[in-house]
Amino acid sequence: MATLSQGGLLIVTLPDQGAMGPLKSHYFDPRAKQGKIRDALVKWFTLWGIPLSGSTNNPTWLEAHTTEVIWCDSVPPELHGPQTIKYFARNGDRVAQIIEETRPKLIIVLSAYLYEAMSTGELAERITAVIGKARTAPRRITNLRLKAMEQKFERANMLILPTPSKNTTDDYVRSLSAAVRENFESAGFNLTEGGDALTVVAKDLLVLDENKTLITLQNRLRIDEIRARKLLDSLEERGIISRPDELGRRYFRKL
Repeated sequence: MATLSQGGLLIVTLPDQGAMGPLKSHYFDPRAKQGKIRDALVKWFTLWGIPLSGSTNNPTWLEAHTTEVIWCDSVPPELHGPQTIKYFARNGDRVAQIIEETRPKLIIVLSAYLYEAMSTGELAERITAVIGKARTAPRRITNLRLKAMEQKFERANMLILPTPSKNTTDDYVRSLSAAVRENFESAGFNLTEGGDALTVVAKDLLVLDENKTLITLQNRLRIDEIRARKLLDSLEERGIISRPDELGRRYFRKL
């Protein structure tokens, strides 16, 4: 379990999926052995254009206010898939307690089964006593086969995402970018702290023709044309690409 901080981000994971031992600094500390889930989330945040400092001693506000909770220690081996929901609902005290202590503004639940358990009976009552009643029904945030959803409550937002696996490809994760960023921003997170991480991602998506670049950025990052043009301007200011020539072409500069 990560260091407890109020009013930030809470990450809820399945048993055996979370951090490897206590943290000395913060959840995203690059020196911490946090396991595959944490490593995957670092990559996901980069693909979403959400900046992380990569620093042990100078974390962003988001990094310093991220808590992880592992739902429970184990699941009976005879239970699989939807069969686990009732078990999770009966054994959700740890999650409810962390929500009560941290009062998160955004909760990322890395399993649809855990979300179903959080919506069940007494556990749901404890959780909504903290985050308020649902303002919206759960809504899918991607048309791809692998389900991902969002739901907004009176005092928090919730993202229900699949557990990182070989199926959560980079393209799949990028397809969630717009919805994920909107949930962070509407929950009050500052996504420009420490620089605009979308600029880093955009550098890898450039093509020579500016119009094609704008289309590529919009499609791959799920952003509008205005945002895409601002990213190009940012790359130009950093000296990564040239100004457009008379034909609208830009070129990489040698760094």
